[in-house]
Amino acid sequence: MAETRVKGIRTRLAGLPDAVWKILACPMCLAWPLNEGAEEASCNQCGAVYPLTDSGQLDMRLRGVKTYSVPFTVGDDPTGLDMPPIERLPAARKPQLPYQNVELPWRLAYGNRLTPEMLSYFPRLEAGGALLDLGCGSDVFRPAAAYTNLEYVGVDYDGKTPRILADAHSLPFRDHSFDFVMSFAVLEHVQYPFVVLREVGRVMKPGARFVGTVAFMEPFHKNSFYHMTHLGAYSLLASGGLEVEHIEPNASWSGLRAIAELGLFPRMPRALTRIIVMPIELLHRLWWKLGHRMRGSAGSDDIARQMLTTAGFRFVCKKP
Repeated sequence: MAETRVKGIRTRLAGLPDAVWKILACPMCLAWPLNEGAEEASCNQCGAVYPLTDSGQLDMRLRGVKTYSVPFTVGDDPTGLDMPPIERLPAARKPQLPYQNVELPWRLAYGNRLTPEMLSYFPRLEAGGALLDLGCGSDVFRPAAAYTNLEYVGVDYDGKTPRILADAHSLPFRDHSFDFVMSFAVLEHVQYPFVVLREVGRVMKPGARFVGTVAFMEPFHKNSFYHMTHLGAYSLLASGGLEVEHIEPNASWSGLRAIAELGLFPRMPRALTRIIVMPIELLHRLWWKLGHRMRGSAGSDDIARQMLTTAGFRFVCKKP
């Protein structure tokens, strides 16, 4: 068995600690535990082999075609969804982290990503546990995850940084493995998001939260499949068996700004892009304020404006 010791903690293949090996399962058949060799992990039940990459990552991506069935109930009135009101995301009533004292680097807060209010929903478990960063990229959210006292498990489909490479459509973990899941600006990039949400719900422990963001009026980028309205985001999240607690339009990341930065003027300095779009944004907000005063309807207030023109939505969910 390949293992080392880092700061007194036994680590195994791909530098993964025991706590992560205990929850790893074969993504093809979900059997566990996996056999650990010198250069790969393997499954006793289906015979799938998961090798180390040249970068030393454990490649847990599917080793064949897998059929996944997701049942849908049709015939209901889609406008009668039992979803929470669209509003600004309030801080958690009883936050477990000193979120107000945490300074978020720009890479964590830029665009459709993390905010202090979202951080207030991160747990802090003294007994430990595991946290899943779905679509972790270069692990930029690992510092924020460190406040939780949970074992950070970052997965992505490719890249050099993640310790585990995996397909979000078939996560290589046992049922009820994670105390918390986060995923920022990822769900629009998966081919079958309803399958992914079934997987997210499967690997979450009862009572665990899922916090993240999804794109709406961002332009096509990095092979994005589905950019979602608030209704689409709610329908998707609820399909995973999750209780959707909050959905918030991103007020600081407007569709106009996203289209300018990601589509109209790519690679232009952000400060210059903001100067270009600022007059239009100011005129847009002024027009909506005038319309709200004249009509006095809820459909013309600022939250309604953000819902129609935001580049993305933030969400907080809980598994019952």
